[in-house]
Amino acid sequence: MFSGKIFRIRSLFTSFSPLLIIGLFVVVSAIIIYSPFIPKNINLNIGDTCIETITAPYYLEFESSQDKLINEDYIQDVKSRIGSVYSINTQINEDIIGNIDLFFDELSSNSIETFSIHITQVLSSDDLLHLKSLDKKTLSSIQFYTLSSINRLLKEGIKEKNTPAIQDDLFSSLQNHSQLTQDIMVKMVMHFIKPNLTIDLEQTNLIVAQALSSINYQKTIFKEGQPIIYESEIVQNHHIEVFQAFNIYQNKANLIPFFGILFVSMFCMLILYQFISVFYSKVHQFKFYLLILLVLLLLIFISRFCIELTILPKYALAYLLIPISISSMVLSILITPNISLLIGSLASILIAIMFDFSYDVFLFLFLSNSFTTFQIFKTFKRSELILSGYFIGAANILIIFSIGFLQGQSHFIWYGINALFAFGNGVFSSMITLAILPYLESFFKITTNQTLLELSNLNHPLLKRLMIDAPGTYQHSLMVANLAEAAADTIKANSILCRVGSYFHDIGKLKRPSFFSENQFSKDNPHDTIAPRISKMVILSHVKEGQDMALKNKLPSIIVDIILQHHGTSLLSLFFNQALSAEKDSQSVDDEFRYPGPKPQTKEAGIIMLADSIEASTRALEKPTPQKIENTINKIFKDKLDDQQLSECPLSLNEIFLIKSTFLNLFKGMSHSRLDYQKEIQKLESQSPDSKIKT
Repeated sequence: MFSGKIFRIRSLFTSFSPLLIIGLFVVVSAIIIYSPFIPKNINLNIGDTCIETITAPYYLEFESSQDKLINEDYIQDVKSRIGSVYSINTQINEDIIGNIDLFFDELSSNSIETFSIHITQVLSSDDLLHLKSLDKKTLSSIQFYTLSSINRLLKEGIKEKNTPAIQDDLFSSLQNHSQLTQDIMVKMVMHFIKPNLTIDLEQTNLIVAQALSSINYQKTIFKEGQPIIYESEIVQNHHIEVFQAFNIYQNKANLIPFFGILFVSMFCMLILYQFISVFYSKVHQFKFYLLILLVLLLLIFISRFCIELTILPKYALAYLLIPISISSMVLSILITPNISLLIGSLASILIAIMFDFSYDVFLFLFLSNSFTTFQIFKTFKRSELILSGYFIGAANILIIFSIGFLQGQSHFIWYGINALFAFGNGVFSSMITLAILPYLESFFKITTNQTLLELSNLNHPLLKRLMIDAPGTYQHSLMVANLAEAAADTIKANSILCRVGSYFHDIGKLKRPSFFSENQFSKDNPHDTIAPRISKMVILSHVKEGQDMALKNKLPSIIVDIILQHHGTSLLSLFFNQALSAEKDSQSVDDEFRYPGPKPQTKEAGIIMLADSIEASTRALEKPTPQKIENTINKIFKDKLDDQQLSECPLSLNEIFLIKSTFLNLFKGMSHSRLDYQKEIQKLESQSPDSKIKT
């Protein structure tokens, strides 16, 4: 029942075209990758009732409106305590001193009528006459003490003009003179004097800034997961402030990055499609596209989940949880390592975008995927897959250490925690891959080397039947397996597939084993008593019967294909010649006496066809010699090529030549005649009569 459901689901999927599933993937992957860039949005207004408890998405310190009022009071208090910084304007000082010097110059040289108008506006004629009546010594003394007082006042700085302090200072400096003289000079100086202190804004701001920097400002703090507002609570202004601080209040998504991600995803899929179409046409099938895109989409989805994780320990990197090694293992084993390398590289780009274009995410995923692909490349046993997980984990540690060095990480705990996560990534990836591989093989009808290795066990029920009921065919199959495996190794084809395919290629002979020459151990041949057409039907039927037995015993489709293709459309020449002598229409006879095919479609099927024919032909030779064997092998290769039996499999002429050379070398080794030791002993005895060699 369960297998029936799987079949129906698989049939539904295979009704779609690769381009349709690729287009669907582009859209879905772009949405998932873009989702972290979508701002969280809360549409609540003041006075609304919150329907759920909303918590802080991350740790945040911010200044609320209440905090701003408190902090503003702090600032004003600091400014008032500091006040303003003043500086002395030297130009004002020079003007004041110059005006007083000019006054005394005019006083000593001019008549009253020639005084400057701004002097006459301050001092009356009587004041001026009084000053002019003083002798030069007295005037010089007045000038000296007046300027001394003014210079002292100017150096100290004058903020306001008419202050009692200034007048008191002037009176004090002129106390040795008459009261009238003091009054006149104070009146004159107060006219010229003016504030020489101006506010130095730059220095004031600098001192204020230094003072403010030491202030511990009031801030509102939210820890990650801390409730902002509880369920059923009325939304107030301070709640809105917090939402805005977290940038989660009434935000609008920016779609420009989405289109960028969409185009990047589209280009990645275009590269994948072209790569498969050009270099791996045999993978250009819907089921392979479906597997590839499901793996890639699962990686992206898990990566999106990792971004949201909040339970990781401090310093732990979330992207170390992305199972990039699982995708590498699955695609390397089920499809090809080259596809795995490409998909891993494209996944690294797309996931790095999701992690805010992080280069360390790309580095880890890309390098880990590459190492995993090459580590798994020649893995046949399931135990080797588990062992590979430890090597991958160790490589992941080196990669994460390299990233740490690039970032200048100095915390030993950072390296310790992330090394643990990186190692676990490799080990658990191999375990998970081992667990899911059988289900993927079944659903996508893909046979892995691990499954083939299990089928190579000679205790398989079909092979045990073959050994008992058709021992000649069993031995023939073992020989074909040895030949095919060696040839496959020579041209870098799948040697384990050649061995297993050879084991099962003739299981159809179990139906009537005695009708096949390798199982005829007596001189009786059942074909001698039946017509050629009947013999033809019996021999040809072993292919179809082999297919039925393989399907019944649930052998993989790739083995079933080899059973169907290992004879191609070859001619049964023996029975054809017998029938030809009795019938004139040779063309119709030719068609009837050919295997139904199809011709070999893969390198492995082509190798097994050649190995099968050569093993059967050389075994039938009487007194085989190296030359006879070589001639037989050359003839079989020529006949197969002339009959175009290899025209549909991707074997090149150079590979066919290498296969033939391998077969020749193997048969030369097997055909060496054993040394006749008895004759050699007799020869030695005749040459040395005194010597007695006992055997």
